[in-house]
Amino acid sequence: MKSTQVNWTPMESSSAGARCRNCGTHVTQQFARVFGDNGDIVHGCPACTTYREMQSGGHLPTE
Repeated sequence: MKSTQVNWTPMESSSAGARCRNCGTHVTQQFARVFGDNGDIVHGCPACTTYREMQSGGHLPTE
């Protein structure tokens, strides 16, 4: 059985990359996991939202 190891690079994003839905700024996949919604979709980034809003979830859309 031959296995291949994939190196995980958290700061590297894919060629398409994640983007902020509010302003379109590129964000890393790690940023999307931390500050995005449950689907890793970013609704506010440092370019258009304060860190206080991101930490409290104030940038996420209400349902």
